Amino acid sequence: MGLSYNNVLVRLKEQRSSKSLSQNEMAQITHMTQSNYSKVELALRRLSFNELKYLCASPIDVYYIFTGRVSNNQCIDFLYSCNYSELSGYLNVIYAVILYYHKKDTSKQLKSILKRISYVPLIMQNDNSKNIFLILRHTMNCRQKKMAEEMGVDIKKFRDLEKGRCLPDSELLWRLYDLFYIPPTVLLEDKAGMISEIATILDAIDIDYRESILNILKNIHKIK
Repeated sequence: MGLSYNNVLVRLKEQRSSKSLSQNEMAQITHMTQSNYSKVELALRRLSFNELKYLCASPIDVYYIFTGRVSNNQCIDFLYSCNYSELSGYLNVIYAVILYYHKKDTSKQLKSILKRISYVPLIMQNDNSKNIFLILRHTMNCRQKKMAEEMGVDIKKFRDLEKGRCLPDSELLWRLYDLFYIPPTVLLEDKAGMISEIATILDAIDIDYRESILNILKNIHKIK
């Protein structure tokens, strides 16, 4: 995808500036010292999983920071009344419907969208998001050493990630997105990020398909 972790840091600073937040205020949001937060923006330190969770609860758009995507979709107001689990279910529905459409319409657009959301079946079979590393490796039929190299960590760290003994930091979450299209929002269980993921997927679909999918989601929403 050609994404660089430096781009993530550029967007982090951009978001901080757009919200008129100082580094000290960002440090308070993430429960860090100002010195440590400053190191994050200088690429001398990574945000921990828990620090990112704190950031998700702030006005900062964590989804945009990692993906660079912003939605203009104005048809998803009903999603804000949903919890994260319900949103994940809607994402699974979207994947299934697009897969169905693609069997009849093999256009490059639908193929591209399916590639982008190819992670969805992996997430849906994974009740514990920390185990996504194990699921990815098994799906790829890959040895731990190879996967560790792909993720840019040593094999001990990768084994700890698989067993849930440690959580991914901001750079590892970026690598999951860069390599496997998995947005950090699904591991962070970020509701705002999940809404953005759904919205940007819908944005990328032709209007006829989009309206059809929206109608399906709205009908499901009515009967919940």
